[in-house]
Amino acid sequence: MAFSWIRNWTRKKNQAIASESELQSVLPEIAQDLIYRFDLSKKKELRLTWANESLLKFFQFDGPLPSEGIEWESWPTVPPEDQEILETKKEASLRGLPFQAEYRVITKSGETVWIRDVTKIYKDPNDSDTVRVYGSIQDIHLRKKNEIALRDQLEYIQILLDSTDEWVVQLNRSGNVQYVNSSGRQEVKNQFGISLFKGIELSSLISPEHKEIFTAQLAKAFAGEKVKWHFSRLFPTEKNSELEVSFAPLKREGTIKEAVVFLKDVTLRTVWETALLASEEKYRKLVEVCPDGIGLHSNGKLIYLNDSGLRILGYTSPQEVEGRSISDFVHPDSRALMAERIRKSLESKVQAAAIEEKFLRKDGTEVYVEVTGIAFQQRNSDFMQVIFRDISERKKSQQELTDLRKKIMLTNDRLKAILQGVNDSICAVDMDMRIMACNTSFELLVWRLYGKRVTEGNYITDVFITDAKERNTVVENWSRALRGEVFRVERRVSGLIDENLVFEINYSSIRDFSHNMVGATQVIRDVTERYQYEETLRISLNEKEMMLKEIHHRVKNNLQVVSSLLGLQAEFVDDPKLVSIIQECERRIRSMALIHKELYQNESISDADFREYLNNLLIALVQSYGASRKVKYLVQSEELKLNLDYAIPLALVLNELVSNSLKYAFPGDRTGNIRIAIYRADERLILEMSDDGIGLPPGFDIRQSESLGLQLVGMLLGKLKADWELLPSESGAHYRILLSGLP
Repeated sequence: MAFSWIRNWTRKKNQAIASESELQSVLPEIAQDLIYRFDLSKKKELRLTWANESLLKFFQFDGPLPSEGIEWESWPTVPPEDQEILETKKEASLRGLPFQAEYRVITKSGETVWIRDVTKIYKDPNDSDTVRVYGSIQDIHLRKKNEIALRDQLEYIQILLDSTDEWVVQLNRSGNVQYVNSSGRQEVKNQFGISLFKGIELSSLISPEHKEIFTAQLAKAFAGEKVKWHFSRLFPTEKNSELEVSFAPLKREGTIKEAVVFLKDVTLRTVWETALLASEEKYRKLVEVCPDGIGLHSNGKLIYLNDSGLRILGYTSPQEVEGRSISDFVHPDSRALMAERIRKSLESKVQAAAIEEKFLRKDGTEVYVEVTGIAFQQRNSDFMQVIFRDISERKKSQQELTDLRKKIMLTNDRLKAILQGVNDSICAVDMDMRIMACNTSFELLVWRLYGKRVTEGNYITDVFITDAKERNTVVENWSRALRGEVFRVERRVSGLIDENLVFEINYSSIRDFSHNMVGATQVIRDVTERYQYEETLRISLNEKEMMLKEIHHRVKNNLQVVSSLLGLQAEFVDDPKLVSIIQECERRIRSMALIHKELYQNESISDADFREYLNNLLIALVQSYGASRKVKYLVQSEELKLNLDYAIPLALVLNELVSNSLKYAFPGDRTGNIRIAIYRADERLILEMSDDGIGLPPGFDIRQSESLGLQLVGMLLGKLKADWELLPSESGAHYRILLSGLP
């Protein structure tokens, strides 16, 4: 094509040949082939003087050709078997003959390539001698490679058909045999006594019960389908046979004209499959219920992964993982180690030891696993079965345990520093009374008391062996602690250095995490100074208490003297009203004297027994008014202790209220009852005083009363910040007092 264009172009221009520059500038643009030119000298020598850029690149020449060209020997090297073709090309060029051939050349990079080489001769118009040889090269390497591969494939297919165990039969649309491979001819003859040859109708040889099914499957193949069927006793024979028959269409020129039938004897396989199905099902169930991940891979591709493996890696179905590279599931940190272990396992076929690796979940997170595996070979392929277990929780627990150990060691060091720094003596023993730990204070204390050195590992009984009584006391206390008792004792001990020491000793047991007893501990505190100080305080307090009781006794006596003086004074007064006033004052003083009497007779000098006081007050008032025969009284109260700030004002209040009832509630011969109730409710103290006498006038207001007694009651309760009221009653008077903030 390129040379035809050149000739037309030169003919139109009426030129014998285009100029070199013009030709070389046009050819690279219009030619799709690799173009070159050889010049022939008078000495019959060929030199490559020009080539387009495509050829230079194809043959890997170093840059453009020199102006003088290059010798024939610089033409690319050819294999020895193609050397004759190259010599033929040279001879044809020298003789002025065109050349066309297909041969191989070897490029500078060492690659062997097929080319198609076509040359044309240009002769001198004057003497008809050959002066130039133009050539065109096409790269036909791919075509030749395909032709060779196709030819090899056809030969390979023929070999496969003749060597395969399957019986291959080619049928036309009439069902007549067109081809039978050697295995088919021999095995059908040997097993069933039937001869298969070209032209025979295959369906005529088949058992009647299978003929309809066979014909139907063959029709599907001619319709373009690929089908498979399993036949028992396809051919009429007494021998039990199982054949697996595949039907496939065979196209020629785009039309299905024939079909191929593949017959495989699966009698033995069927027997084995039936026997292995139960075993395989058991194994599969075992694999599926296994809590560990179980996988199978070959050539770096994952073939199978059980449900536990899917769950560990975060997948839901096998389709998500099957066929993927196993590196997709291994953390980059573990991939090199994994590859090396697989290589060694495949070489040695020995089970790989269990190690810890990091896998990747579907969401990209890491998971720590313990992996083991074993390699095996099946059907000339290498497989590796892997078992892995999720140890993330275990790793987490190990890390937490490591951190905990560090904290425990740190805490232990701190506790040791604290124990060594405290003044208390601390010692811990095991169940055999062997010292497990003790601080420096304990060692010094033992030295002060018994003159012995003690260290960890000594038996506690050895410390007190010189004093049998002391030894028995110490052993008994430790025994109680080792039985689980927690107790405290105070002991006076006379030591070698210090005498009359007082110790406060706390014993407790030591238990492990299972609550089993493993030992006991004691903390000894020297309380000698505190004990001496407390004894001094106790003596001082006793002295002060006696003094206060004496003061209360003297106050009570003084109040009684004042009361007696008022009584004597009343005898010398003729005015009845003044006598009444003096007697009221006398009763009030007597009620205060009763409080001081309760204080110095009570065990505590700060609080008075108010319930006992009320009983004594009612007795004194009833007797004072001469009403012991007609008025009964009742005090309802739990044990109540009140200090002077509350006791004296309340005593005066109740004195006034009870005195009013005795004076006005029971005139003449009227009899009745007086009741005092004290109780607590809603963190408040409630006092109720009531009588069943004639009662108060209707509309009586206790806060507007002109009675000195009630005014005194209001004033005293106001100082106590107490509320008081007169409650409605069918008969008599009913007072209620509410106090808050009592200690």
